[in-house]
Amino acid sequence: YLALVGDSSDNIPGVAGIGPKGASDLLKQYGTLAGVLEAAEQGKISGKKGESLQSGKADALLSADLATLREDLEVVISEESLRYRFHMTEACETLFKELSFHNLVTKWKVHQNDKAGSAPDASPGKNSHEEVEGRFRTIHTEQDFQHLMECLKNSGEFGFDLETTSLNPREAQIVGVAVCYDLEFGCYIPLGHQDSSVPQLSRARVFEALAPLLESETIKKVGQNLKFDWGILRENGFNPRGIGADTMVAAYLLDPEGRHNLKGLAEQYLGYQVKTYEEVCGKGKDQMTFDLVKIADATRYSAEDAWVALKLWSQLRELLVSEDLTRVFYEVDLPLVQVLSKMELQGVAIDVPYLQELSQEFEKDLRRIEERVQAYAAKPINLNSPKQIATLLFEDLKLPTQSKTKTGFSTDAAVLDALSPLHEVPRLLLEYREISKLKGTYVDPLPGLRDPKTHKIHASFNQTIAATGRLSSSDPNLQNIPIRSERGMRIRRAFIPSDGNLLVSADYSQIELRLLAHMSGDPELVSSFQKGEDVHRRTAGEIFGLAPDQVNDEQRSIAKAINFGLMYGKTAFGLAQELKISRKDAKEMIERYFERYRGVKAFLDAQVESAREKGYVTSCLGRKRKLTEIHSKNPMIRANAERMAMNTPIQSTAADLMKLAMIEIDRRLESEGFRSRLTIQVHDEVVLDCPRDEAEAVKRLVTEVMENAMKLSVPLRVNASSGANWMEL
Repeated sequence: YLALVGDSSDNIPGVAGIGPKGASDLLKQYGTLAGVLEAAEQGKISGKKGESLQSGKADALLSADLATLREDLEVVISEESLRYRFHMTEACETLFKELSFHNLVTKWKVHQNDKAGSAPDASPGKNSHEEVEGRFRTIHTEQDFQHLMECLKNSGEFGFDLETTSLNPREAQIVGVAVCYDLEFGCYIPLGHQDSSVPQLSRARVFEALAPLLESETIKKVGQNLKFDWGILRENGFNPRGIGADTMVAAYLLDPEGRHNLKGLAEQYLGYQVKTYEEVCGKGKDQMTFDLVKIADATRYSAEDAWVALKLWSQLRELLVSEDLTRVFYEVDLPLVQVLSKMELQGVAIDVPYLQELSQEFEKDLRRIEERVQAYAAKPINLNSPKQIATLLFEDLKLPTQSKTKTGFSTDAAVLDALSPLHEVPRLLLEYREISKLKGTYVDPLPGLRDPKTHKIHASFNQTIAATGRLSSSDPNLQNIPIRSERGMRIRRAFIPSDGNLLVSADYSQIELRLLAHMSGDPELVSSFQKGEDVHRRTAGEIFGLAPDQVNDEQRSIAKAINFGLMYGKTAFGLAQELKISRKDAKEMIERYFERYRGVKAFLDAQVESAREKGYVTSCLGRKRKLTEIHSKNPMIRANAERMAMNTPIQSTAADLMKLAMIEIDRRLESEGFRSRLTIQVHDEVVLDCPRDEAEAVKRLVTEVMENAMKLSVPLRVNASSGANWMEL
């Protein structure tokens, strides 16, 4: 059978033109390969099949030989010769770490330790009880606690971690505190465990002694994701200061697209396997809160976290220096941790009755659209079924098909947009999808995200996700609320200030274009901003050969698309699609643009060339993004990396600029005694919750800070406004 059909995985050729069914039929009729070949020679097998067998006889016989197991070879096997002998060289270990094969590296080190007969330090789960007891200590007597406090005061820097009953800072109770001032061991102070086998110190006593240390700027605290711990401390009456390092933030700066959790970092940088939360508390419905964990287990887990954080920092600190990332770490990302912690605790109020009304309105709109689309269908149709939509569009309505997927013709947004000029159904479907997404993502879920204690929404602001350095948010994702449609803007109407207050918004005007002018040094673009011109109107004039005052709105929109699109590496094909013009016209526009703004062209080309040479690009402050795929042999992957090389330096610098502004706004508000607080950051905008009597002063303060956050060759401009809801701003 294999001689006839072949086996590509074993390089057995088989006979060309003979497939599985043909081979089976032939063998059923003629019994063996020899019988099949003989029948072919005698002309008993007619047609192409017979010709294939006659011309492919040699391949069939070779294939039969290749597929036959040899049983006549002398094989001498010793048990020793079969033993595992792999040795991980330094080059191999480096490659494995680059490829994030951290478990393989750890297993190899454990294997080596086991082979040598020593306790595997890289896998503390296998350490003896005595070793664990020696490395991780429970502090439960007054004498030990006093000694620990003295050591922490004299340390200058210590690892820190909190254990709580919840991940919600506003409802969590502190169960214990872990600290580490010596890389040889970590300590755990239990405060709220239900385990009575070990005495626990008074919460008030511990808090009183810890307060001066945690509120000291000079005694530095090191931890993993300290934003969470700082929020807990604030809720418990502390005013925490003095963050020395956050290992999650440091690791993010070193590798924005890598793993940043403690488990991954410990494996990657220390070759060490930490005990996980699930190992201590269980999983799913059987997971218990930390106050139910035995104190011995809690000590092992929590003291280890503080110890690992300090141990990690001893390595990450050196890497930040060698990678020239200390400025962006100490001046931007690290001080931002405290600012974000305050913002998350501040939260933002929402208008629940308004959202309920909006939900009902959107529901009516959905039903109306369903009825209108249904009128074109021969039978009931589910508007959420791509298959049924494809049938309606391409079979019933006979609209021209566009792209195809594995499951049939595509009905994605690009396809519906292309078909919209031809029929109202594609337009209705686009509207239906917009309403459904807004309703399902924001209008209906937002009331349920309110905190039961504060009645506000407390989004999480994440600074270790976006590779460009930009902030993102979750629960809810504020960045993704669409603002270019009327319905999307109405979602913002639901975000309101605290009782009696106003919201104040401040956003940068054309920030990325201004940064492009500064970073490229293009004299025309720089001059335009310095003169306060409408840059898009000026660009339109250059492209269309008109005086700026002769440019109409459509031409200005085209220039705006070019100004922003080319910064993101948009090609003539992409620009043609966006503007719905011919590729030839788009190409000519781009050529005229770069002819006028030669400095921009030189800058963008230089970023791509630098990325090819160094493997990364940087912001003005030194934030790095690795672009290893810029050497890919796949043209599409390589082109995408080249686009990132063009826009990442600008996006990252914009991110750094906004972060610097937020840090200074927070500092000024606190130092000057304002009651106003930062509450939202989205894209190039910040939103504050302000008492009415402070709103005007805060607008002036925020504008001043944002416009002076960086010294550029072009002026920064900020638009500030106040109102009763986010949409008004």
